[in-house]
Amino acid sequence: MKKLIERSNQQFLILLVLLLSISSIIIFLLLNRYINDELDEKLRNDEWIIIEKLKKYPEIISISPIIEVDTINLLIEKKSVIKNVLVYDFIEKEEEPYRELNSVKNINNKFYKIKIRQSTIENKDLMFAIGITLFIVFLLLVLVLFYINNRLSIRLWKPFHINIEKLKYFSFNENKPLSLISSDIVEFQQLNQSLEELTSKLSNDYITLKEFTENASHEIQTPLAIILLNIEDILQSELSESNYKKLYSSFQAAKRLSILNEKLLLLAKLENNEKGEEQIIDIEEKIKQHLHALAPLIEDKSLKIIFNKSERFNISIDPILADILLVNLLSNAIKHNINKGYIRISIKQKSISITNSKSKKPVDTITIFKRFEKGNSTSIGLGLSIVEKIIKVYHLNLSIQQNKEEITFMINK
Repeated sequence: MKKLIERSNQQFLILLVLLLSISSIIIFLLLNRYINDELDEKLRNDEWIIIEKLKKYPEIISISPIIEVDTINLLIEKKSVIKNVLVYDFIEKEEEPYRELNSVKNINNKFYKIKIRQSTIENKDLMFAIGITLFIVFLLLVLVLFYINNRLSIRLWKPFHINIEKLKYFSFNENKPLSLISSDIVEFQQLNQSLEELTSKLSNDYITLKEFTENASHEIQTPLAIILLNIEDILQSELSESNYKKLYSSFQAAKRLSILNEKLLLLAKLENNEKGEEQIIDIEEKIKQHLHALAPLIEDKSLKIIFNKSERFNISIDPILADILLVNLLSNAIKHNINKGYIRISIKQKSISITNSKSKKPVDTITIFKRFEKGNSTSIGLGLSIVEKIIKVYHLNLSIQQNKEEITFMINK
């Protein structure tokens, strides 16, 4: 895909070359016509001089191959005919091009056949020299015009490119209006006004939506907390088995809804690039803390933890988001592991990898980060979506590798 200025310059150059070619052909034809006319005029003038001399001096004058005059028995005059001919040159030993005038004239009651020739070699050399000169002039003209057009285009498009850069780094989170550089080009100015109006409207919509999301999440969380608290109290009392199951199912659903609400709010904040104050975090210490907290789940599946550390991996990150990132990756490695499997954690200066054993069924690495893609019934399918958002916010790279026996999630600086 080409830039507009490159496409414009390319078309301009093609047009100039085309005009140069057509102009060169036209100039060549005009020069050739002009030179032939001059030669023809000179030939007729020479013919008139020869006729006048023959009237006074009837002796035949011949200077081959320039002038040939012969008496003939033909008693009819013929008009002068001029044409291009080739005449053999005994010195050069090759045929040379000439312009030839043929005529039959009655002079003092005698008929003379007159042939006058004029070499066109010098004229062709002259045309070649003129053609080369014109070509050089046209070529310089093309280069100069191309350079001037390019410079003018860059100048004209400079405000547009500056505004494009401003648009690239424009963010609704900064809560500042889009301020574009004005231009004296009507179309650019109209585009600027349209963009400023559009971003202003989108910014207002964004603020409204953000406030609604935060308020809705907050308002939903409060009644959910009350519902959960009341259900927990009721579950402590004596209930029939069927009522207990129904109530416990409702409790689990409400709990999942509460977690879902929290995670959706977190995702919304991450998508809006909202994050807390950053600190330098030692990832090894964080991982050990979370492994200790997740010990009951690890023991339940009899998983073996293999810890490989060769270097320290320090990163400037919001501590809360660091906890969420690591907990989601470790929880994923536990949930999607097999009984008596393993989790291998490798830490290097610029990368962390978490590998877990798995069933032979391959994991779809394309849909794994999509929201609500879940591997089991207890998952809400947002964990890895949150991981991906945190990775993007801090400009890290996340890659997945798998084979029949294991899958690896690797984070690279």
